[in-house]
Amino acid sequence: MNPIEKKSKFDRFARGYSGGNEDPLKRLFGENLEEFIYVKAKWLWNYLTQCQEKITIDEKCQLLDYGCGTGEMLKWLKLLGFPGRLYGADVSPAMLDEAKKRWDTFPKPIFTSIGETKTNFADDSFHCIVATCVFHHIEPEKRDDVLHEINRILVPGGKLIIFEHNPFNPMTRSVVKRAVIDKNTVLLYPKEVFNRYNKASFAKCKLEYLMFLPPRMKVFLGIERYLRWCPLGAQYAAVGEKRCRFPDLISL
Repeated sequence: MNPIEKKSKFDRFARGYSGGNEDPLKRLFGENLEEFIYVKAKWLWNYLTQCQEKITIDEKCQLLDYGCGTGEMLKWLKLLGFPGRLYGADVSPAMLDEAKKRWDTFPKPIFTSIGETKTNFADDSFHCIVATCVFHHIEPEKRDDVLHEINRILVPGGKLIIFEHNPFNPMTRSVVKRAVIDKNTVLLYPKEVFNRYNKASFAKCKLEYLMFLPPRMKVFLGIERYLRWCPLGAQYAAVGEKRCRFPDLISL
C-alpha cells in the first residue's frame, strides 16, 4: 500500500456518492451529480481550448483532478475530447475505489492517494490541475500548504483551476449548510483565493462566476457566458498560472 494512504473522513460517503443530490432542494436544480459537474467541465474545456494563454492540448498534456472524488470531472473531460493523460488524486482511498468502479471506458485515469498537504508526484508533472469544490473541505490553516504543493507539481506556465461554492449566493450557502459532507466546512470568498494564489506565487489570476441557472435548464446555459462578471453565480472558477522560473530569459 502507498504509505500516503490512510483512512479518511470522506470514506464513509464514497459508496453511492451523489454529491449531495439526496437533498430535495439541490434536486430542484439538477437531477444528479453529473449535471452539476458537466457545467464546470464544459467551462474548463472551453477555457483550456480558447483562452489567450492556452496550453497545448495534445496527447502529451497531463491533467490532474486534485480531490477527484468519484471521478465525474475526469469522465466529462474525456467525453468532451481531452486527448492527453488524465490523473485523479484524493485523500480518500474509498472514493478512489468508487471512481475506479464507475469508470467504464478505457484507458482509465491513473488514480492515486494523496495526503492532506502532500503528494508523491514529481516536480513539474502536470500541465493543468483542477480542484472542484475541494478547498472548502481543507482546513484554512492548511490551504497555503496545499497550494504550494500544487505549484510544485505544475510545470512552469501550467494552470490551476479551482471551482468553489460562492458564499455571495444565498442559495449556495443554504445547500452547503444542509449537506452532511460539508459539515463544519469554511467557504472561500474569491478574495481569499486570490490572496492565497499570490502567496503561493501564482500569476495571471482570473475569476469568473458560473451556474446562474439550474444545470437542468441546459437549453439556456449558453447565456451564462454573458453573466460571468456578476458575483451572484452559485459557483466560481479561479485560475492561476505557475510562474516561469526564468521570465527574463523567456522574454528575450
